[in-house]
Amino acid sequence: MLPPTALSEPIEARRSLAPGGAARAALVAGLSLGLLVAAWLLPGLAIIVVWPLLYIMPGWAAIAVARPRIEAPGRLGLAIVISVLLSSHLVWWLSMASGGYGRGVVFAASALLGLPLAVGAWRGRLDLASSLRGIRRSWPAFALAGVASVFVGGVLGASLWRVTADGVSSGGSNWSDLGVHLGIAQSVNAGNLPPQVPYFAGQPLVYHWFADLHAAMAASAAGLFAVPAMVVQSAILAGSLALLVHALARHLMRGPHAGRAALIAAGLAVFGGGLGYVRFVGDLSAGLGDPLSLIATNSYDNQWLTGWPFFRIPSVMGTGLLVHRATTAGLPILVGGLLLLAAGLPTAEQRRRGWRDRPVLIGLAGGVGALLAPFHFFFFPAFLALALLYVLIGGRLDSARNALIFLAPYLLALPFALPALLQSADSGALQIVRGWESAPIQDGPVAVAFFYLTNLGLPFVLALVALLLEGVPRRAFLAAWVALLFWVPNVVQVSVIAFDMNKYFQAMWIAVAILAGWLVRRWPAPALVAVFALSLPAPLLVAAWTATSDLQVISTQQLAAASWVAANTPQRSVFVTDGWVNSLTDAAGRLRLTTFGPYVANLGYPPDERIAQVKAIYCGGIPALSADLMRSLHASYLVDGAPQSECPTPTKFSASDEFTLAYENPELRIWHLTDAPRPP
Repeated sequence: MLPPTALSEPIEARRSLAPGGAARAALVAGLSLGLLVAAWLLPGLAIIVVWPLLYIMPGWAAIAVARPRIEAPGRLGLAIVISVLLSSHLVWWLSMASGGYGRGVVFAASALLGLPLAVGAWRGRLDLASSLRGIRRSWPAFALAGVASVFVGGVLGASLWRVTADGVSSGGSNWSDLGVHLGIAQSVNAGNLPPQVPYFAGQPLVYHWFADLHAAMAASAAGLFAVPAMVVQSAILAGSLALLVHALARHLMRGPHAGRAALIAAGLAVFGGGLGYVRFVGDLSAGLGDPLSLIATNSYDNQWLTGWPFFRIPSVMGTGLLVHRATTAGLPILVGGLLLLAAGLPTAEQRRRGWRDRPVLIGLAGGVGALLAPFHFFFFPAFLALALLYVLIGGRLDSARNALIFLAPYLLALPFALPALLQSADSGALQIVRGWESAPIQDGPVAVAFFYLTNLGLPFVLALVALLLEGVPRRAFLAAWVALLFWVPNVVQVSVIAFDMNKYFQAMWIAVAILAGWLVRRWPAPALVAVFALSLPAPLLVAAWTATSDLQVISTQQLAAASWVAANTPQRSVFVTDGWVNSLTDAAGRLRLTTFGPYVANLGYPPDERIAQVKAIYCGGIPALSADLMRSLHASYLVDGAPQSECPTPTKFSASDEFTLAYENPELRIWHLTDAPRPP
């Protein structure tokens, strides 16, 4: 058997450049440029020309050049997350340098992202035949990733933006979350960059919003509404998560049956969850409805406003892949960074067996961790902590050079991480707590233990059992991973809404799935079927709820008004609307003064004064006062629909020449402010 050093430097990597490399590079560069010109003229072509550059090609070229000691599933997963990271940050910095964002910036970035393909062709590294052989060897992992992609894409495609006779509905928790993300993506494509908060106009967006930026880029290139791009993005990233968990488990669990353990781990990571489905069984037994109606009206994965037993920890599928878009991107990025670090920095024991450090992979791992910041502020410090645990437990705190290579890219994270940290500290959201608020702490330690065991379910129990056994590969590192990320939500809170700390349990779930997969890797097929039968129902039930529930986002008349607003008002215009969680401005890509107060507070901004100002505009009874308030807030338009609640003296905008009627339908009017301020 060849030593690891031989595996890490294949013959192809050591040979001189192949003849004809320059010609191949010129051909690839010319073809790429021609296709980009065609896609610019025919936006529909961007789906097959630009989207591969945003999602896979530059990362694939980078991995082909770096040649990590990682199997084909991991390479494809890394190609996806690296491409998403590179394309998003490149568009951001090009926009900052050029003074504006637009479709042209996306295409300029795409042209630059195509350069690694030409370099790879020049150096003879783009070996498609080798990639196909790798797919054949690891087909179960690719099949699982395909199922994950199709499942997530199917659920979201059927439910995220469902146009009905009554308007637009969105299934599951997306009813309340979609407006935030849609407002970001649509407003970015309407010139809101650097972004103000779309639903709290005038304040900078300090939020992990780059998943929405990336979807906006894809939509802009193809001339699409943002929702289809969001669906495709979530499907691709769900598949990448399955691939990367498989690859990380395969790398950490080397030895007999490691492939089977990795496949089980990937399945549990994406589709596994807790025991929330017992409430479904209970509701059926109590005769509260038929199965389909119960599924369409209840979330059995993360259910609030119920009595004991409590189920409040959402599964990775239930919210991480179907609702929380930051987690949809952030979780595979986190796993990909750890995979690169493990491949590039062997443990002290591996070093003694002949493995060598790979500075390129260490630098890539640091770059992935650094660029993670605006995708997921919660996972950004988690990656650093897990990387430190890997180094310490692996006995590799021995090289200042490696540390410098890993940490140097973090200079790129400072413009995103520092404002978020300062915002959290200044707002009082950052605080020490005694237990996670969503757990039944007041009922005592036994109740808390029961809560976590039932919420995290059988995979968590299997992982704990695995940690008690000798011979578990990387047991210390995986134990530290589980312990640290379980501990964080129980001692610290970094946002106003304590429930948001559940994201650390989802990052912990990756290590749980790997440990559970190792424990059951040699169990007979019937036992494995039982494990999945007890682990999958809650995530599948919440997916069914997401796909079938019908919660209205905006009405038919509001949708018509949104189309008018998008076509007839200046970009970055600010609207006065009611404070509801969804608004026609989200789809139109315009800004509004306020939304549901806790959403604003969760960004670190006090919402009360703005809410009072909006109420005074609608309810002050004096049009001139309303106009002055709007000018002070840089608002130009006002949506006049149903009267504000608790509004004894509604303002009659039609009675003043301060306002001009700009649009009207049977449900609402839109008034334009005379001498309105220019959009900020």
